[in-house]
Amino acid sequence: MDRRGRWTRASVASLVVPLCALCALGTPWRYAAVTAANLVPLVVLGVQMRRDRRTTRTAWLLLLLGTGTLALHNAQNQAALATTGVLAVGVLPAATLALGYVLLLVGGTLATTGLVRRDPGGMLDAAIIGLAAACLMWGAVLSPAHQRLGSSMTRTVYELSLVLVVTALTGVIARTAIVSREVRVPALYLLGAVLAADASDVTLTLTENPASGLSAWWASLPCIVALVAFAVALLYPSVLATPSVERSSGRITLSRVVFLGGALTVGPALAVVRQVLGGPVDVTLLSLGALFMVPLVGARIGMLAHGQARAERRLEELASLDELTGLPNRRALTERLDRLLERVAAGESPGAAVLYMDLDEFKAVNDTHGHLTGDRLLRTVGARLLARVRPGDLVARFGGDEFVLVLEGDPETVGHATAAAVDRALAEPIAIGAVVTSGRASIGVATAAPGMRTDAEALLQLADAQMYLNKRSRQQADTWPPDIPLPWS
Repeated sequence: MDRRGRWTRASVASLVVPLCALCALGTPWRYAAVTAANLVPLVVLGVQMRRDRRTTRTAWLLLLLGTGTLALHNAQNQAALATTGVLAVGVLPAATLALGYVLLLVGGTLATTGLVRRDPGGMLDAAIIGLAAACLMWGAVLSPAHQRLGSSMTRTVYELSLVLVVTALTGVIARTAIVSREVRVPALYLLGAVLAADASDVTLTLTENPASGLSAWWASLPCIVALVAFAVALLYPSVLATPSVERSSGRITLSRVVFLGGALTVGPALAVVRQVLGGPVDVTLLSLGALFMVPLVGARIGMLAHGQARAERRLEELASLDELTGLPNRRALTERLDRLLERVAAGESPGAAVLYMDLDEFKAVNDTHGHLTGDRLLRTVGARLLARVRPGDLVARFGGDEFVLVLEGDPETVGHATAAAVDRALAEPIAIGAVVTSGRASIGVATAAPGMRTDAEALLQLADAQMYLNKRSRQQADTWPPDIPLPWS
């Protein structure tokens, strides 16, 4: 952090004390202080927009417009107090208040899109916790206060919607502060800002005079704190960073099921408590709470189910794949070959051929140059085998330096023709760093004609035996006499 940046943030934060002191001088001064506090993040947003040229510019613009609209609303209240002694009323003041919050919420949502993409499950959990807390706060504190004030349905719906959305966003910001070190400090300031905004909403509502519409002077103090904390958060350079977050677990566990089920029951549970205590059931909370909560819980359950299915598929893949080469392993080979041989026995396939291969030079390479070189040799051989077979054929690592090919087709032609092509491909030099070797292999071929009844184990044993015969023949061909032909030559 540079010294100038620290000094600027400290100077902005110090504005809280004099602005809060102005609130105690009287109602006009109080709204003048709120208007002045509103101008602080407005100026900071204007400066930051000039610095940030990325895709988040739209979010900055919306936050700027929202802050400016709220500043206009506060200026309207200040002007009305100076002339009439009461707060501004009518369509324009109501519209500027609603529009200002909507723009701030949309801008805040866009600004956190990157975080949500990186940790969608964790952010959804945090938003659900925030919604549950909002339902409790409304049911226990704000709903009785609005009943006392005789608030209209329009105001009640607006206030409740605002509380639900802001508190859900509070959960997302809290999650960000917990899991992302890069933006933790500005996120904590933002968290303080939204918590102060929630406190301001509660104190303004609880202390509001039904006749004048004015609240206690100290109820505006959290609002000033929220606006200044918002400005300080925006002054941190890391607020422009793209944070890295660790994704939350995607497993369906008992604790997650209990958590999601409990979140859905908060609204109905409050209704039951109110009814037991003899109070009216808050239909607005039940309706809007469900409207906000059910989609989020449904999305989280769907995400967990998708993650569980993906994890199960991955486990199945790992159980059937060789870890080193990525080829099917012995288990997958046996299952595939058994299915093919069943079709061959039933006359539904033209036949099958199994090529069993053992690398001739692998042990020497592995012992001389080390296991890493040997592993790279195995991966290269696997890649060459894949390049020499047809799309429907199977290349598997049977174990060690042994590979098996399973081919479907005329057993008299497909097996030996492929063996000859594979033999030529593996005989070509393989360069592994400074080591030059070959992947030459001894190959045994076993076939099954249509109507023949056998199983994978028997056919693999036959191909293995043929491979050893060919290995001895190759060893003899390398010594004496030099022109002994291989079976597929």
